[in-house]
Amino acid sequence: MLATGTRLWRGLGRPLARTAPTKGLDVLGERLLGRLRQRHLRGLPWARARAIIAAAQGLASHSEAAFDERIQAARAMAMMRRDDAETVDLAFAVAYEAIRREIGLKLHEEQVLGALALASGCCAELATGEGKTVTAILPAALEGWTGRGVHVITVNDYLARRDAQTTSPAYHRLGISVGVVQESTTPDGRIKAYAADVTYASDKQVIFDHLRDRLAAPASPRLSGLLLDGLLGTGGQWAGRVVQRGQNAAIIDEADSVLIDEAVTPAIISLPGEAGELTAGLRIASAIAASWQEGREYVSDQRLRTITLTPEGHASLAEHASDLPPFWAGPRRSEELLVQALTARVLHRLGEDYVVTDGKVMIVDRSTGRILPGRQWQLGLHQAVEVKEGLEPTAPTHVAARSSYQGFFQRYARLAGMSGTAREVADELWRWYRLPVVAVPTHKPVARRVTPDRFFATQAEKLEAAASRAAEHHRAGRPVLLGAWSVTTSESVSDLLTRAGVDHRVLNAVREDEEAAIVERAGDEGAVTVATNMAGRGTDIRLSAKARDAGGLVVIATERHDEARVDRQLAGRAGRQGDPGVVEVFASLEDRLVTQNGLSPLRWLARHTRGSIRTLVCRVLWWQSQAAATRKWATIRDQVAQADAWLSMAMHDTSR
Repeated sequence: MLATGTRLWRGLGRPLARTAPTKGLDVLGERLLGRLRQRHLRGLPWARARAIIAAAQGLASHSEAAFDERIQAARAMAMMRRDDAETVDLAFAVAYEAIRREIGLKLHEEQVLGALALASGCCAELATGEGKTVTAILPAALEGWTGRGVHVITVNDYLARRDAQTTSPAYHRLGISVGVVQESTTPDGRIKAYAADVTYASDKQVIFDHLRDRLAAPASPRLSGLLLDGLLGTGGQWAGRVVQRGQNAAIIDEADSVLIDEAVTPAIISLPGEAGELTAGLRIASAIAASWQEGREYVSDQRLRTITLTPEGHASLAEHASDLPPFWAGPRRSEELLVQALTARVLHRLGEDYVVTDGKVMIVDRSTGRILPGRQWQLGLHQAVEVKEGLEPTAPTHVAARSSYQGFFQRYARLAGMSGTAREVADELWRWYRLPVVAVPTHKPVARRVTPDRFFATQAEKLEAAASRAAEHHRAGRPVLLGAWSVTTSESVSDLLTRAGVDHRVLNAVREDEEAAIVERAGDEGAVTVATNMAGRGTDIRLSAKARDAGGLVVIATERHDEARVDRQLAGRAGRQGDPGVVEVFASLEDRLVTQNGLSPLRWLARHTRGSIRTLVCRVLWWQSQAAATRKWATIRDQVAQADAWLSMAMHDTSR
């Protein structure tokens, strides 16, 4: 049984070669191959996990000196034959005991199973609260011992710093150096951090450091040139500015967020250009757009996020063309300018797509609710949003380096991932990253109770009901996490709770600095926390004894999201590690999900039926809307990846 489990899990996660994107029947073939691999992985090697734990328990009686000898033996084996099953099992047993001695935690069988999946190049689906942070120590230590480095990647700087601090005692006992990369880390500090055996960083830090390295290094370094630089001592002209030492291995926490959600937008490093006539043109275009009416001069598609001018709009634009700067006066350029102004005004909403902080437009990540520092929309859109908000437009930028997330993470020789919600995107994880998903059961039975969704006609009725329900739970001593899709909704719910006299705290993109303190108290008796999606990632809400006795955490979702796995992320805050918990969902016919993706006949029926028939229609409507939105985002991610792949191949061909 042990040998069989080893054979099935070995070598499944191989990096993808940068070839032409698959199309047509090849896509279907990729999907079928991925699902066949998934089926092979259903038999989890429980006996192997138990054997590793038994071996670790045998090390508990070793003296410190004797245990250090076992560490050195495991390290020597990892350096010689990292993929050998005996090497992996010994390394895991030693790391298990180091975690027990230095951190005071004993890993359970499910965590060891997750670690085996990671070491085999898979994506381990481990539920919230199952201990992914310490699970990653086992495969990271194995890779760190090889001397080639491993990046442990998570969704933000706070989690990278926290996880590094939590795990460092175990790594240091194992003779493994640990580095951390933060937004504030200097170039010299980054070089040192990436030179460590294990480096903790957010996905944005790692991918943008890679892009900056590409700008600093020669486009096509030749071996002869590198040798000459070394002999003459001239290599420092660029080598000293390169901070990474390559992409050997990566373990990605919250893998679906990093590899799937972030993949909607390519990573781009831009250099400032001249504002010139663009600023003046955008101001005029914004004024014109403010006077236009939807359905008359233009039509918008909220689902596809597009703007199209009508014949009347084209005629009106021709009349205003003489007011535009000369460069923008032509029909094609003037249309481009007006479309950007309308896109900023109609499709990009304050509190949903962006916030204004210290006089700057800051983009908000739709999937996590977090601010994306340093990011700008391209082709003048960012400046159009600034003009809309009455701000001084920043200088436009041009692309200096870019990479899709798919293109970047395919560079790693070894890639593995962890997430509580991966199975919904298993096909994409396989197609783009060769990551089979391994579902690991929870250590304790899930005691979470999910109530039927409640549907309302309007947004106002829904939020009133959700706030009232939160107040009821608060009075009963149950902690409440009230989830909101946008910053605007979170602030609206906060106002309702304030009027009801309910003490609460708010966690959203404009209050991100308070995250640790807010989450630390969110499981206290009667605590009420209003949060955007950022509360669904990376942090556990631990219940106090009184809160557990009162019934555990209550998660109230004020909206269904575009993808069901995001709903599962929020729901997963309740009922961790066998705790009691409840999930309640409040939805309305004015929710963005159904207005943008729902079929018109279903929306009509939902408004004009009553009782059990209306409830059934609403359930079908929300299922259909979510399925349509999921397909839309998958298509967008596919388009980004294919465009990047074609661009990479074109650049490679022209550089020959």
